[in-house]
Amino acid sequence: MVFGYARVSTSDQRLDSQIDLLKAAGCEQIYSDVASGIREDRDGLNSLTAQLRKGDTVIAYKNDRIFRSVKNMINLIDRFNEIGVDFRSLTEPEFDTTTANGRFLLQIFSAVAEFERNLIRERTMAGLENAKKRKVILGRPKGPKKNTLKKYKHAKSMFDSNGYSIEEACTSAGLSKTTYYRIERSKKQQI
Repeated sequence: MVFGYARVSTSDQRLDSQIDLLKAAGCEQIYSDVASGIREDRDGLNSLTAQLRKGDTVIAYKNDRIFRSVKNMINLIDRFNEIGVDFRSLTEPEFDTTTANGRFLLQIFSAVAEFERNLIRERTMAGLENAKKRKVILGRPKGPKKNTLKKYKHAKSMFDSNGYSIEEACTSAGLSKTTYYRIERSKKQQI
């Protein structure tokens, strides 16, 4: 089956011309969205990808109507390839996975994206290594924040000395009972 996908960014724009061109290109069913291309979660695109089966073709008026970035394009094309679905762009004929040239171009994009991911990984590893050499403590700080400890102490003193219930003391201190009991447990384990 041949599916079409059309998208406009705002409700002020119209889908009609894209839909007419997709119908003329032989699309049997057309999905559409009125949403920013930045959004990854688009109802029409999600419905389209859920319908795809081996041998189907997806056609878009332009690449930027369906893909939000090169990385997104590669991920979506990879998904299409796993299912056995072809992709074509009406205005950019070089993006046609039914041809050798189109597949080659997408492989180049894929290689560039993989190179970029590897560079990011290398920079991250170098940064972590340098942080270790500088004895920087990495990760989330252990234990509660100072402000939370202050609230805990306030709630504990109310509970211990003034006859308040745990719930009343925690509410007054602006602390959840779960946090109160978690700090209590950690203090007991330290003893």
